[in-house]
Amino acid sequence: MMRSMCQSAKDYFDTLNRVATTIDYGIIDQLVERLVQARGDNRPVFVFGNGGSASTSGHFGLEFTMTGQAGGPKALQVRSLSDNVGLLTALANDISYDEVFRYQLESYASAGDIAIAISGSGNSPNILNACQWAKDNGIIVIALTGFDGGKLKELADIHINIPSNNYGIIEDLHMSIGHIIGQRLHQILAIA
Repeated sequence: MMRSMCQSAKDYFDTLNRVATTIDYGIIDQLVERLVQARGDNRPVFVFGNGGSASTSGHFGLEFTMTGQAGGPKALQVRSLSDNVGLLTALANDISYDEVFRYQLESYASAGDIAIAISGSGNSPNILNACQWAKDNGIIVIALTGFDGGKLKELADIHINIPSNNYGIIEDLHMSIGHIIGQRLHQILAIA
């Protein structure tokens, strides 16, 4: 039987577990602190990415918003800039795909808000354009990357890197980080 690119499930999970041990968990705690502060300050959080990272950004929006409770603590205000297909395609067609996230940040974000960019390579032009605009305009830039972080790591106030060249591993661990953050936010905000 021909072996896949991942070789086998065991190889994949062995690699995933090995890479997971290299993550700086303290940075995840810093990100949680920023998000708790954003909620306390009534600041919105904007999340975005391309491809699989677009799906992850939508899931982050779900996880972080569900930290609120009906009749209880107010939810964190989270907007995935990757979720509105009509707007994305209009911006890509009428302006440029390189501007789809920058345009939205410029329309919605203010100094002190948070932008979370998710990019496996850290080099996607539309991600870099948005993060450069955010940095220039006082928005806190948080980056989740893979590989060596690409150019995005230089624009980030908080950078969480998955040091792998396997997009599956990178995306799996980005999603896991989102779940960790969502669960931690729920714990903190439920007692607030």
